[in-house]
Amino acid sequence: MMKPLLLFLGDLGGGELLLVMVFLIPLGLLYFLPSIIGRKRPDFLIILLVNLLAGWSIIGWFIALYLAVRRQTSLAPTAYATGATSVADELSKLRDLRDQGVITSEEFERQKNNLLS
Repeated sequence: MMKPLLLFLGDLGGGELLLVMVFLIPLGLLYFLPSIIGRKRPDFLIILLVNLLAGWSIIGWFIALYLAVRRQTSLAPTAYATGATSVADELSKLRDLRDQGVITSEEFERQKNNLLS
């Protein structure tokens, strides 16, 4: 009589347990390789979900791998979005706009208060 393929760990002897560990641990690492590669990416959760839910299919595993190794595309950040400009720079720009007549003195004061608060 053949033993069932899925055994409880208590039924395994020392040699069988070692054999299971030798094969299952590397296979588990290989299965989650896309998630391991993409663990520091901002879209890690998406990679993990694709890997976990669709990784059992070869196509799903390769999609997760592609998501993990693809080059990140980002828009060129503006100086204001990155915080590279200081409040003094912004105030001087507002002052120049006020002096040119582009904005009124009231708008200048309101924007100045927004920057300083």
